[in-house]
Amino acid sequence: FLYSKLLLVFFWTRDLCQNIDVLRSVNLVGGLVVFPFILALFKRFNSAQFLTVNIIAQPLLFTYYFLFYTDIWSTILIIWSVGLVLIKPLTTKRCCFSALVGFASLWFRQTNIVWLAFVASMVIDRRIVLERGQNITPIGRAGLFIKRLFKDYVKVIPFAVNFILFLMFLKINGGITLGDNENHEISIHLVQIFYCFTFIVMFTWPVWLQLNTLVQYGQFLFGNFGLNLAFNSVSFVTIRYIINNYTIVHPFLLADNRHFTFYIYRKLIAHKYSEFIAIPLYHFSTWAIVTTLLKSKRLALSPITVVTFIGATCLTLIPSPLFEPRYYIVPLIIFRLFSKPASKVRSVYEFVWLNLINIITILVFMKYEIIWESEGESIQRIIW
Repeated sequence: FLYSKLLLVFFWTRDLCQNIDVLRSVNLVGGLVVFPFILALFKRFNSAQFLTVNIIAQPLLFTYYFLFYTDIWSTILIIWSVGLVLIKPLTTKRCCFSALVGFASLWFRQTNIVWLAFVASMVIDRRIVLERGQNITPIGRAGLFIKRLFKDYVKVIPFAVNFILFLMFLKINGGITLGDNENHEISIHLVQIFYCFTFIVMFTWPVWLQLNTLVQYGQFLFGNFGLNLAFNSVSFVTIRYIINNYTIVHPFLLADNRHFTFYIYRKLIAHKYSEFIAIPLYHFSTWAIVTTLLKSKRLALSPITVVTFIGATCLTLIPSPLFEPRYYIVPLIIFRLFSKPASKVRSVYEFVWLNLINIITILVFMKYEIIWESEGESIQRIIW
């Protein structure tokens, strides 16, 4: 609405607002103009943490700059909400603004409510850091977190208001989904979290993967006099159980050949020997994400906020029966913003890798044309 009014001011014609290209430009302007300003909030703390162009070029985002989807602005607003609580001093006024921005994001994607819980946890954790510093044991930090939650309850109230309003929405709407409730029923799709972690690892590996990473993973698997081996053996068995019992194949996944997930499922996930690759891949991806987040120093998530990050990711993805990479955008961006590159040159590797993927997806989009009988002669194309 605001965007259409702005166009009227500059162009003095209502026809522009009925043009599909103008509608799509809402996301393009958001991604290329607004998002860099939001990312500047994170640059204040460590300018070497990421290149802004690399965040903008993330393939899952890049596709939707040219389409009229809600994901771009949903992501921008949530990342803005996160960035606001990093700024010093962390005042009640700033927390209110962060919660208000988060409230706006709910109009684009209702599941963002769980990311507001993550932001609220960051508020408390940042207060601990500003008062006591980073050198606190995980157990000590947990105790301080509970105490600080009650001491700084005024700063959390704006987020609590969002949760109350969201509960009211659920009551009035009869569920979380606006629109097609029948095809978006809540389920227990546990394997979805592993899909997400695999995507995150695939898009970010140039940043953190090195020989030392693999050595550390080997130590995690077999170190500590066999105790790690026992723990990880149970983890592997658990992952296999989740794959066999909590993999949901949505009818849309099988029927819609306009998305890469259709081909990923048919060629990879549904292969009879896929679990021999999937189990160790899911295990490594989970380990890599947690350890990478804990390694970052200046712009870092604490053990508590890593837990809330994982929790928010799970609550967002597990109830969804549809294998949909768009749902991975927010955890992917947050992970990348809080991940420290292994060296300065890694950002260059990342730039090349991400844009190679973007070029391939563009070529697929332009080259492959799909005709559905139900759509007449309308040409369908492949996207994420």
